[in-house]
Amino acid sequence: MAADDALMSKHNNQPNYSTLRLSLDEAPYTPTAKVTKMTSVPRTRFGWGRFTPGFLQVFNSPRWLLVYMCIGAGLAGAITFGFVPIILSTLEFRFGLSSTQSALLVITYDIFGVILIPVVTYYGGMRTAHKGRWLGLGTLLFGVGCIIFSLPHFTTGYYEGVLTASEKNDSLCSGGDPYYGNSTKTTQCQASTDPSLSNYIYVFILAQLFLCACAGSMYTLGVAYLDESVEVQYSGQYIAILYAMTAVGPGLGTVVCGEIFNLWVDWPDKTGGTLKPNDSNWLGNWWLGFPIIGCLGIVSALPLFGYPRKLPARDFELSVTETVTVAEDDVIGIHEYNGDLQTESESKDVATRLKIGLRELQTTLGVLFKNPTYMFLSFAGAIDALGYSGIFTFSPKLSELMLDANTVNTSWYFGLAIVVGDASGALFGGWITKFFGVNCKKMLAVVVALSLLSQLGNLIFLMYCEDAPRVMLAQADSMNCTSGCLCDATLYDPVCGSNGVEYFSACHAGCTQYSASNLTYSSCGCITEYWLSKNVTSGLTSSARTGTCSRNCFPWVMPLYFTIVTLLGFVALATIPMYTEVTLRIVPGQLRSFALGIQWTITKLLGLIPGSLIFGYVIDLSCIQWEDKCGTRGSCLTYDNRKVGLNVFAVAAVVGAVAMFLYFMAYWTYKNPKDVRDRDEEDAGNGNSTK
Repeated sequence: MAADDALMSKHNNQPNYSTLRLSLDEAPYTPTAKVTKMTSVPRTRFGWGRFTPGFLQVFNSPRWLLVYMCIGAGLAGAITFGFVPIILSTLEFRFGLSSTQSALLVITYDIFGVILIPVVTYYGGMRTAHKGRWLGLGTLLFGVGCIIFSLPHFTTGYYEGVLTASEKNDSLCSGGDPYYGNSTKTTQCQASTDPSLSNYIYVFILAQLFLCACAGSMYTLGVAYLDESVEVQYSGQYIAILYAMTAVGPGLGTVVCGEIFNLWVDWPDKTGGTLKPNDSNWLGNWWLGFPIIGCLGIVSALPLFGYPRKLPARDFELSVTETVTVAEDDVIGIHEYNGDLQTESESKDVATRLKIGLRELQTTLGVLFKNPTYMFLSFAGAIDALGYSGIFTFSPKLSELMLDANTVNTSWYFGLAIVVGDASGALFGGWITKFFGVNCKKMLAVVVALSLLSQLGNLIFLMYCEDAPRVMLAQADSMNCTSGCLCDATLYDPVCGSNGVEYFSACHAGCTQYSASNLTYSSCGCITEYWLSKNVTSGLTSSARTGTCSRNCFPWVMPLYFTIVTLLGFVALATIPMYTEVTLRIVPGQLRSFALGIQWTITKLLGLIPGSLIFGYVIDLSCIQWEDKCGTRGSCLTYDNRKVGLNVFAVAAVVGAVAMFLYFMAYWTYKNPKDVRDRDEEDAGNGNSTK
């Protein structure tokens, strides 16, 4: 290898790269080392294979790399944090999934990340690795995953869950032949239940395997790639812009998904346009955005494949007289991980190289795990992510349950909150990193303060709009007004009575007539009975309309809710650039990609994976009426909305307190390298050397 480099150097009249690397490896240990920069070589050109024309080299810069990474990260964020959380309720309804199952679907994204990220960052972070191609491959696989996610729509046929006018009449209080009533119940059960639909969760899980590839490489290898390509003082700003675009992606995804939800799930619309988004039987178009964004992801992967191993900005490309200062941690990394072990592994057989590689991995992990600041910071980020991931995954559902907010109508508010709060938070965090420079102690202090502020934001879950009185199956079966109705317990089609009470179905309200022209029921015996119990004998009406009853919310509740959501997003994203910048500065330079990968693995394993499961389970604990699918429990039909908010607040408060404590421990254990060197020199001067 060295001989080939020497021959190439002689042929091109350029300095010898192997000699430079060898001399750097054998350099004495000093805080800084002067390295002579050399002219660029063809491998630093932008292009694909041998196709590296001059007009493409304008894209061969950190700024254009950041642009293409932002596009990939934005598309990934639009799907993962924009589309998927919004369509969860629809997937539950369409494919018969519980909240726990939908949470399992969400966390498979992170489970696959735990498996892939250490592998990607270990091999992608090697000196000879091609980070641009790793990024391109991840974005390409993401595009394929989007297309796979939409496939269940095309294989399930037209949606048959809408009640027709005749079925509405069948749902009335029959009050007659018991054989007719039993026959109707059996027919409804057979017609409305298809247990095989829930098996499509495995297709969604397969899609998640491909979807996680983009973020898995973008926020580990990509961040390290940017850090290698720009000056240290600008690294935080580049990382902040990347995370800001990551916030813009979910915001735009939320808005676009909300607009697509205004379309019926099937084309053509067999309902004849009679259903509207606010109807209880409405099923929005959940699948259309996936193939579109998937194609965009595949196209955006192409430029990333064209980037070289090293960008000209910080490669050895300038005049022979220029010098560059190598940071102390870079020298440590070079000495420890590019020395004899790597040279030895190249000259041995496969088994020996595997053994040496495992020894190198053990040494690498030992360096990271013995760094208390790195470990406290990693665990703090993981616990913090546990709370944010669970809340963010179910935020549209939580707003529906606590505030009676329709997903379609509030998508613009969620999108605006994400874009304004998250993007501005990321940029603010980038400005802080530039303002403090490489002062990790001050950045950690700001992170602790922001963690405390986020605790106050958890009070949002105590907000609540009072539920309308509801009559579910247990209460309806005990009422005299439904004793002869033979109601179908598997048919959930809520109606709101003129008395302001919500009933499980028209039958459970005792209604005997239905008008398809205005979607109302009349002659409802239970509503008449209600008025008589209140001693109302004149001016009463015993009618009901389809859908749930509206809840009484003060006009200021919704604006306040989304204002706090915006602030929570600001705080969450403001910590990430500082968190990432501190991580990059407290580990050896050659371990930065791998350190970020291990950090992401810990975050997914302890935070993102259990977060969605815990919050999904907590929400399911608040269910007061489960769907009965012919004796099998299906998804939750209705919740105790007040209990939902209280349970989520309790979990979020505990998680936030633990995260804040761990952030403080990272601040407490961090030691400024300059202070450590000064103390060591002072001890040496006083004769206290421990050598």
